[in-house]
Amino acid sequence: MTRVIGISSGKGGVGKTVVTANLALALKALGKRVLIVDCNLSTPHLGYYLGVNDYKRTLNDVMLDRSSIDAAVYNHDGVRLIPASLDMADLIGLDLKKFRKIIGRLVDPSKFDFVLLDSAPGLGREAVCVLNAADEILFVTNPMVPMLNDVLRSISIIKQLGRKKVGIVLNMVTGKGHELFDRTIESVLDIPVVGSIPFEAGMTKSIAAGAPIVEAEPSAAASVSFMKLAASLTGEEYKPPSRIDVFFGKIRSRLLELSEGSDVPVPQTKEFVEKEMFIQDGQKREMENESG
Repeated sequence: MTRVIGISSGKGGVGKTVVTANLALALKALGKRVLIVDCNLSTPHLGYYLGVNDYKRTLNDVMLDRSSIDAAVYNHDGVRLIPASLDMADLIGLDLKKFRKIIGRLVDPSKFDFVLLDSAPGLGREAVCVLNAADEILFVTNPMVPMLNDVLRSISIIKQLGRKKVGIVLNMVTGKGHELFDRTIESVLDIPVVGSIPFEAGMTKSIAAGAPIVEAEPSAAASVSFMKLAASLTGEEYKPPSRIDVFFGKIRSRLLELSEGSDVPVPQTKEFVEKEMFIQDGQKREMENESG
């Protein structure tokens, strides 16, 4: 059975796409066949987080009947990806009513065990499309009171869409006094907290390098938490690194932070930045017209 899981958030900036990318790789590490779909059509980032920025076909092309869905699937270290277009012109004429049907075509137990839908943040039309198309929902949020209001609003919409399995993933958890406990959040929302990802200094660097932390630092505390989340979703047994491995992993991470060579230097040339942004031909023409 292919499980279609929407990964959503009530607002931007909580790390939803980071969770999507790392969870996909964690599921793959457990032997699962995973496809991730960038459903944030307005502001897509998923390909960048995976270091995949060279693609010709996107979800937009599929929705505009310019491509088959198979032609829009790319590979990243064994995880399959359907990116969304960065070209604003590819938003024109999109019929979001097609979205659920297109996602339905991906439900194929012979190909995929999991399809993860990286949603747009908030409760706009794109985000609601994901809530409607998914069979299960993982809400990514931070463990603070204001964030829970966003989750509550989303839950009210889900109830209108029918019964779905819902869980909460807490991200960037520091364990400090200003944060809510898991049990407090569960008592307020009546939804289980299925994962808790600690704040990790190396996470930002892994994003800049286009290498999710599960790949870049497997023994990091965040990586271990992503693996535990994947194991809880699959029912697979996961043996975490020993305390010694985790301890030395923390020391290595700290030393990298303190060392002069720990930073990921970004060339400051226009050509490099445009390549990293994967500015498509349509965008270049638009920029040239505006500057002219």
